[in-house]
Amino acid sequence: MSKVKIEVFYSTSNDSKDISVSKLIDEIAQEFGDKVEILSYKGQNELFDEYCLTATPAVVIEEMIKIMGFCPSKETMVCALRETGAE
Repeated sequence: MSKVKIEVFYSTSNDSKDISVSKLIDEIAQEFGDKVEILSYKGQNELFDEYCLTATPAVVIEEMIKIMGFCPSKETMVCALRETGAE
């Protein structure tokens, strides 16, 4: 099975939401290990525009926007991952 791609978009200011999402992503990486591929981006870039994101932090899983503008609970992230095939 291929890895589930998680793309995380942060602001350039490292606000509290970014810090919370970063900690959550670290937990997800530990829990799911080699089942996920995590790519992080800081500030606006081509992908930010391509996905039509309007707020950070944002989490895109397998090219589907799952979270935007807030830090989700771990349960929400795990459910989003399971929806895209990570177990």
